[in-house]
Amino acid sequence: MDISHLKTFLEIYKTRHFRKSAEKLFITQSAASARIKLLEDRLGVALFTRDKRNIEPTPAAHRFFKYAEMVVTGWDQAKQVVALPDEYELSISIACMADIWHLFLKNWIVEIKDQRPEFAFNLMINQSHDVSDLLINGALDLGFVFEPIQLPSIEAHEVLEFEIKLFSTTPNQTPEQALDKNYIKIDWGVSFEYEYSQEYKDQAISNVRTNYGLMAIDIMKDNGGAAYLPDLSPLQNDPTLPLYEVENAFIFKRKLYALYRKDTEVHENIAEIINTIKSIIA
Repeated sequence: MDISHLKTFLEIYKTRHFRKSAEKLFITQSAASARIKLLEDRLGVALFTRDKRNIEPTPAAHRFFKYAEMVVTGWDQAKQVVALPDEYELSISIACMADIWHLFLKNWIVEIKDQRPEFAFNLMINQSHDVSDLLINGALDLGFVFEPIQLPSIEAHEVLEFEIKLFSTTPNQTPEQALDKNYIKIDWGVSFEYEYSQEYKDQAISNVRTNYGLMAIDIMKDNGGAAYLPDLSPLQNDPTLPLYEVENAFIFKRKLYALYRKDTEVHENIAEIINTIKSIIA
């Protein structure tokens, strides 16, 4: 078994389709099937249930997924470090949620690169729990999340605090009007969910929920509506979508954290990156 078998498993797990996965991996469908068969033989469990129309991961596949992903991520990181050109001192792997990239990191990374030209960067988009798992298992150097994990081995550094406000595509709405049937509920983290439920106890459940701010923006472009968005947000600075702050709506405060392992070998380098970010924010 090698990394290619794990990559094949991950691709099929995500697409639920052998042929499409094989095409993406530039192999034949029979080769993809053979790789999965070998994995199943080695693990002693079935990873997918198959019939003519459907492919579904088994409970074992769901359990195996995060471990396969960590192995592949660690291998890719190792390749980057080993094959690092001489002009770079080290490689730093950074992961964050998609909205954190659009809100913050994409605006910082160019200046970080300019101020640290001796660093090579491996950037990844992951869910918050995946960022934490990758850090815990040593497959990641630096992660950015809204909700930090509380573990003795992980250092959580507050980067900034920002406000999340209610915006609507319709001007002069009251909070009650904005939170009506066209309201889109965005998941900004566990703390946000708790505070939101306390503030809006009697509000009807939104029929559209998402964990991705840009997805809400896309829906609002087509159908209008309202959503809670960061006030500083490039998510709501789209000239094709005028947004209006809803007056008298509750304002939530969130924090962005940088996470890294306390025993990491690149502790000082990560501290330099965080200091660079602070200077950009200032």
